[in-house]
Amino acid sequence: MPVGMATILPEAARHVRRLEAQLLAEIGRWGYDEIILPTFEYLDVLAPGLEPDLIEKCFTFADRTTGRIMLLRPDATAQIARTVAMGMVGSRLPLKLSYRASVFRHEPEHAGRDREIFQVGAELIGADDAAADTEIISLLIDCLRHVGLRSFKISLGHVGFFKGLLVRAGLTGDGQKRAEQAAARKDLPRLQEILTEERVSKSFVRAILEAPELCGQAEVLARGRRLAAGEKPLLQALDRLTKVYRCLCDAGHEDVLFLDLGEFRGFDYYDGVVFDVFAEGIGVELGGGGRYDHLIGRFGRDIPSTGFALNVDRLFRGLDLASRTNDVAARNGQGRGDRTKRGT
Repeated sequence: MPVGMATILPEAARHVRRLEAQLLAEIGRWGYDEIILPTFEYLDVLAPGLEPDLIEKCFTFADRTTGRIMLLRPDATAQIARTVAMGMVGSRLPLKLSYRASVFRHEPEHAGRDREIFQVGAELIGADDAAADTEIISLLIDCLRHVGLRSFKISLGHVGFFKGLLVRAGLTGDGQKRAEQAAARKDLPRLQEILTEERVSKSFVRAILEAPELCGQAEVLARGRRLAAGEKPLLQALDRLTKVYRCLCDAGHEDVLFLDLGEFRGFDYYDGVVFDVFAEGIGVELGGGGRYDHLIGRFGRDIPSTGFALNVDRLFRGLDLASRTNDVAARNGQGRGDRTKRGT
């Protein structure tokens, strides 16, 4: 069997299909309609929506009929953007779409990552306000609770804040990209090296190095405003983030949220509020998403959009781990109760 691929045996397959069905049912309850995407596309058609690093990870092959290069789907959001731009789902906005799909990426063998990733996701297309950001994150939270995940955290940020710090510091385009990648990994030593190579002044260096460590609750926003030092793009990013955070808190979600001013997603098309979801015992994110107001514009006209995707395998593992942890805790509690009874 190829590295990074897996056969899901019958018992696990039943659980996975049930999990996917539960997620799609909850997303559908919010008014999102399922779209079924093609497994492969022409490279030249989808390439405008894919960053170069992702194209390098694609599995490609030649179309026997035309000789054109095709690729296995590496990202569902880019496919949906292409579909919307070509007018295939009508012109009435906003559009609410959901999907269940596998994506395929060639990851190094030592990276410990799957090459086939089962995803369930939702996209809210044509709405550009804090209410839309709040809806998609609230939907994600409801999905996780609906399938029984009780202990999770959502990291909430805005890519415009950290990018604004880099622009203000005058980094080159290449330097900015490398700095963003280091910040996404929370690799501060590497970030420091890049800033030194880019000859960034010490005052800007301090602000840039502090941002990835600004994690917490509302106090993070106040510190971010001090780092913004009156810069309009930075303040606008914080204003939007503040509004979404407050809306989510007002909806009763404060306990699962934490703010991260160094938050980045793995794709460069995100340009607004972004988020990742984590569960105890799983060392990587279960999924995430964010705002991508200019991705559809790569295929046609810009349409403001936001969405999320969940890694079904990781979510399944998170639920399984939580279930086993609860079973152990229950047995331990029962054992203590028995001993207490015997001692009385």
